[in-house]
Amino acid sequence: MLTVNGIDIKKMEFASHFPDGTQLLKAPQPKLASTPTGDKLQVVFTWKYENDEELVTLMFLSKHYRNNYPYAQQLLAMWYVPNARMDRVKKSDEVFTLKYFCEIINDLGFDMVTVLDPHSNVTPALLNHVVVESSKYVINRVVRDLDLHENDYVYFPDEGAAKRYADLFPGKRNILIGHKKRDWETGKIVGLEISGQEGETFEHGHFQGCSVLMIDDIISYGGTLAYSADELKRLGFKHIYAYATHVENSILDEEKGTLLKRLNDGTVERIYTTDSLYNGEHEKIKVL
Repeated sequence: MLTVNGIDIKKMEFASHFPDGTQLLKAPQPKLASTPTGDKLQVVFTWKYENDEELVTLMFLSKHYRNNYPYAQQLLAMWYVPNARMDRVKKSDEVFTLKYFCEIINDLGFDMVTVLDPHSNVTPALLNHVVVESSKYVINRVVRDLDLHENDYVYFPDEGAAKRYADLFPGKRNILIGHKKRDWETGKIVGLEISGQEGETFEHGHFQGCSVLMIDDIISYGGTLAYSADELKRLGFKHIYAYATHVENSILDEEKGTLLKRLNDGTVERIYTTDSLYNGEHEKIKVL
């Protein structure tokens, strides 16, 4: 969904299609906003990614405002960054889509680009005038909602997630980290081990009766967290919850949705996320 100053561009009075499939667009008026340097015309884009056509719409509208209101500030809130997973290439035939996507955004000349919890530090390195919003506020809401206590645990599915989020719990939470084993030819997870922050390992049943919150940035089908939940269950955790800032609607795929199966059978009691991507419905998925 793409909005301009709060107006959904998909509404019929602002966007439709010609018979050949190309877009017919109308642009909402800029708004006058108070800034530290005085009142200025502003165009505020908010993009909750659904499809690639929205990028084309963004390009057309941004250029329209640049031509017709050259002194207006253009701000982009892009909560989920499309192509964020493709933050490196290993082979000559792999296309570095994140780099080229960010180049397109930079070419539009936004005065500020706000992103939420990008997949890696490559994204903010590639974007101009970027402000990275932390998910700390949302995660704290989850912790309060679950009423987690000092003797409960936080679990990160890999070292990357641990580095990204551990500072949100300085000295306040017991931290566990997952270590995935993959078949590098297929990319599939074939095993998982869980350790403490200092590398200590645990016997099955060690955490009998405790609660744990799994935290990650993006979920597609949830294979990693499904494997994690199975191992956490074997370690004795009674209550297992999950949070991811960005959850794709693919999580609800009955066939491929591995984490959905754990949700439906009660292994995972609840999943929390934001509305940056997810717009589905499931009684055990709570959108903040």
